[in-house]
Amino acid sequence: MNDGSEFDLPAGAEQTYATIIDKLPIPPDAPGLSRLQALGLVAPSPTDPGRYVALDAQLAIRSHLATEQAAFGRVARRMAGIAALDRLATRHDQARYWGGPGSEFLPTVELVVARIEESVSRATTEVLTAQPGYRKRPVIDSATQRDSDLLQRGVRMQILYHASTRTNPHIQDYTTAMQGGGAEIRVLHGPFPQIIIIDGREAFIRNVASRDEDDHSGWRVQDLAAVSYMREAYLLDWMRADPWDDAGRPTEGWLTARQRTILRLLAEGVEQVHIGKKIGVSERTVGGELAGLRGQLGLHTTLQLMAWYGRQQLA
Repeated sequence: MNDGSEFDLPAGAEQTYATIIDKLPIPPDAPGLSRLQALGLVAPSPTDPGRYVALDAQLAIRSHLATEQAAFGRVARRMAGIAALDRLATRHDQARYWGGPGSEFLPTVELVVARIEESVSRATTEVLTAQPGYRKRPVIDSATQRDSDLLQRGVRMQILYHASTRTNPHIQDYTTAMQGGGAEIRVLHGPFPQIIIIDGREAFIRNVASRDEDDHSGWRVQDLAAVSYMREAYLLDWMRADPWDDAGRPTEGWLTARQRTILRLLAEGVEQVHIGKKIGVSERTVGGELAGLRGQLGLHTTLQLMAWYGRQQLA
């Protein structure tokens, strides 16, 4: 690219130009003569061989300005195109945050479901799922048909539930259908993450980077090392889980004394802000205990937690 140096006049060029204007002879190697010719400031005389004539410097200047302005316009348009690439770079940086080269961020529950359906439809060997919380009836109905088809195709299924879900009639119907098709189902009483692993090559996980309880976004992970690690962690959970039919009804026996007291007081109608004073702890500690229980049970709200507690009292 030109840097503008072609417009720099060498030493003596101005004197050469002045000599030509005065119509005086100059030697062929006069200082700056070739540069003056290149810039359109002088030209060989059409009538006197060996002499030169001075051209209108203003015309030469306007001609060069027009040429450079046109070039600048082209550069400006090219720079605008580069700016568009910069916007793409911004999108790439966002994608890097939400997973990077081996994963795809799925911002909506609809996209999560669509990607899972696509991947499950291609499964050939195994599907491992871990569902720590409750699922709505339409979701279970859809999963029943999909997973039944999987089992009929000879795909092995392992399904891990939290023990608290055994009282849910919709999940009971699902597990009955799956066990009838050959699926293995186990339950855990402690916390575990939600995940679906397909053929050991891709996994679907919730958006653990978000602290919003209503955030239903997720990740599709395809990095082999990451998926292999997740599969290993899943199998460790599987080994310490109980068979679905042997798990019995979930109980509150694994709760601490403080947790049982907090739940009992909430059930009696004591407001959460007043419980701490009754049991000698801070309000923050009470909130932490409830948050921990919700996490262990795969629940999102204290209302769901109290519904679970109520079922334990009726069991």
